[in-house]
Amino acid sequence: MASDRFGHQKYLPSRSCAAIFLCLLIAFISFSSTRHSNVVWVWVGGVTADSAVIKAKIEPDFSEAKLRVAREIGFGEKYVMERDAEADSDGIVAFSISGLKPDREYEYLVQTDEGSGLTGRFHTFADGPMSFRVGFASCATTGSNHRIFSTLKNLQLHLFIHMGDFHYEDIDRNDPFLFRRAYDRVLTSPRQGGFYRSTPIAYVWDDHDFGPDDADGTSPSKKAALQTYQQCVPHYDLWPVSGEVGTIQQAFTVGRVRFLLLDVRAERAPANAPDGPDKTMLGKQQLQWLRRELKEARQRYPLVVLVNPVPWITKDNQGSGHGWAPYSHERAVIANMIKEFDLVDRLLMFSGDGHMAAIDDGTNSNYAGGEKSGEPAFPVIQAAPLDRYPRIKGGPYSHGVIAPYSWLRVFKARQFGMMNLEDDGDLIEIELSCRNSKGEILKNLVLKVECNYDGCKAFN
Repeated sequence: MASDRFGHQKYLPSRSCAAIFLCLLIAFISFSSTRHSNVVWVWVGGVTADSAVIKAKIEPDFSEAKLRVAREIGFGEKYVMERDAEADSDGIVAFSISGLKPDREYEYLVQTDEGSGLTGRFHTFADGPMSFRVGFASCATTGSNHRIFSTLKNLQLHLFIHMGDFHYEDIDRNDPFLFRRAYDRVLTSPRQGGFYRSTPIAYVWDDHDFGPDDADGTSPSKKAALQTYQQCVPHYDLWPVSGEVGTIQQAFTVGRVRFLLLDVRAERAPANAPDGPDKTMLGKQQLQWLRRELKEARQRYPLVVLVNPVPWITKDNQGSGHGWAPYSHERAVIANMIKEFDLVDRLLMFSGDGHMAAIDDGTNSNYAGGEKSGEPAFPVIQAAPLDRYPRIKGGPYSHGVIAPYSWLRVFKARQFGMMNLEDDGDLIEIELSCRNSKGEILKNLVLKVECNYDGCKAFN
């Protein structure tokens, strides 16, 4: 209380009340600004040296959206590209843009005729040797808004590889609306939405975002999952068979590195089926695709990154239902392909699913037939979870495993993988690491690799 100049007492708001009022005012302004954009979400992927794919969702009162692309950061200069696109019946808008310059930074804006829209950024890849940073991980609680996504955004990655469990809706019905709603929940989360607007993505699913827990190719939600993935996700070229897409494996090149992303769910046989030549995780068509890609890579690339969403190494528990353990025959087929095309020492593998961070330098990753006991193969880096409860699957791993203990599943783990690559046109130098939510390297989980066309060598 205080007195005015006439001696009358008057009430002065406390600092806490003023702070509350200010917070409410900011929240109102932010809410109004978000609503004013009329763009629900937007994200970018499918980036190459001269092209990109941007997908967005707009409010139902609007039927089309405009894309504007500017060089560098900021829209003060003249736009280098403008596109208009009509929304589909669900409000989804797709822009496939080409004619961009290699190794350039671009900013983009998606907006309707009314409102400010949403902005994002991406960096095209070089048409030749390129130094770059890639993040990779899997598994985040639906709509998570944890600071790990701000950490990832601030790293200004050239690419983020999402290895599945983009959400945990466990959809077991053939209902595209449920999948679209799941995308909405993730992409409107402030930190995740901001990250995916500003960092190109390459995304393949695992079980929880494809169907129910431990989903396989018999999932009743398979058709809806495939339909909404193609509708909502900015992706690289898919491989239709008889005019239809049945799996979402993808291949693309960054600099002199070939990335191969596997779909380990859409054609997967049930895990409890007898193991043998007829049991598959990839399906016949995808296995043939992988063989072609590995064969071509032998002549064209000094390094291949195979993105396999589930644990490859399961020697600690071969009889378990985790990862590739129930599909050991097909795992040996793939290992022998890699060996046949002389890629054992020119390949790295990224994996997720297990809620842990781990690195193996090749000591335990060999499943090819005819090899001597203990013969090393290629490095494997496990990177998860982005925001889920810790859980260890597979192993052993030469550099150990980090999955913070969670009493009664009270505390979640937040971890991701990072690939820093320097390429001078001759030698490729790589640092592979697993990191926490602050971006700090986890204890012992770092591996250095050097590559040229003669092969790669790992340094502990």
